[in-house]
Amino acid sequence: MDQLTEFVNQLPDYLGVFLLMLSTFLIGYFSAWYMQKSKYLKALRKINKTSERTKRVRDEKDIDVIFTEIKPKIIEVVKETQEELQSEIEEAEEEEIPTALPAEDIAEKARTSYITYTLNKPKLNFDNFGHAEVSDKQDLTQINGIGPYIEQKLNEIGIYNYEQISRFKDEDIRVLTELIDFFPGRIERDDWVGQAESLKD
Repeated sequence: MDQLTEFVNQLPDYLGVFLLMLSTFLIGYFSAWYMQKSKYLKALRKINKTSERTKRVRDEKDIDVIFTEIKPKIIEVVKETQEELQSEIEEAEEEEIPTALPAEDIAEKARTSYITYTLNKPKLNFDNFGHAEVSDKQDLTQINGIGPYIEQKLNEIGIYNYEQISRFKDEDIRVLTELIDFFPGRIERDDWVGQAESLKD
């Protein structure tokens, strides 16, 4: 009985020590949790900013590549439209139905910048970067910025391998940009020459 009364008398002391230890534990736990949370949030914000910038750059490149892939289809549709207009004019002339405009005006009206791309094109100086044969052909799509369509255009011009591209000079790039109807400055931005240099080894 004496032990029970002694324990009851000391209970407030034990309870005080317990509450003090519990409060110390809780303060330490929540402080550590808050510091870790703020540290990870800061890291997440930094990663999100970097990924947004990367995504923006990748989207711009994707748009350029998509446009270069779609452009031949646009040209094809414009040519078909011109052919249809021409056949309608010929039918109208055969049936002697008067047309509102002369044939030259209709053709001029239907003409677009996509069709005039073959007029007065400059010539590449193959002495600058060398000649190649179809047998020397390499996969040019390994170069960032060259899709299947651009590779086909380069092959049609006579550019088949990394060795040729690695030797491009500024004047060659300007002429090539015009020949393949590419975005001005895009070849330099994508660093075709540097990429080809690393791929030819």
